[in-house]
Amino acid sequence: MGLELPYTSSIKDMPFMFSDMRRTAKLLCEGKTREEIVELSMTANIYQLEKQKRRRDLPLRMLKRLGTLDMPLVSIVANGRDEDARLIAFLALIKSDRLFFEFMREIYSDKFLSGQTEIDDKEFLTFIERKAQNDDTVAGWTPNNLVRIRNTYKNILCEAGLAKRDKDALIILKPVCDRKIPALLKGKNEPYAKAMLLEV
Repeated sequence: MGLELPYTSSIKDMPFMFSDMRRTAKLLCEGKTREEIVELSMTANIYQLEKQKRRRDLPLRMLKRLGTLDMPLVSIVANGRDEDARLIAFLALIKSDRLFFEFMREIYSDKFLSGQTEIDDKEFLTFIERKAQNDDTVAGWTPNNLVRIRNTYKNILCEAGLAKRDKDALIILKPVCDRKIPALLKGKNEPYAKAMLLEV
């Protein structure tokens, strides 16, 4: 899915948001429909948001991400161990954000597999410059936008347990998950899982 999506910088406005994704996954596992979840957000304010627009947009974004997953994986986000749930929530995020997936594959995973464990700010900017050469949308982003995206990526990776900070750099962490999870990530999930789980 990710490779057919347009590039977008919207991740800076709705980053990892794990607790909201887990809440949405629980509602899906309870049998709630997309419309019912949006209605609960609008009328019962289940995500505890002040602005009406945000009450509509947030569940739609969480549903879009979770919509990239099969129900066994949604169930892990809803009810799995915290580490496993975060990992699958992260999978949903990179499946719905082309640029972040390509960052994971071309920078995060490639560096680790070549024996390096540190990502610095310059590498992010080089990655973006490479994308900007081939895409007008990315080429039109402002320097401030790029800084916000870079900082969002760093925060998400740390929150998901896939990296830790070392001053301005990130140290890549190989994720540890339940043994049953890799078996659930075959097929269409495999390219994303390899980038996330740091596998060849």
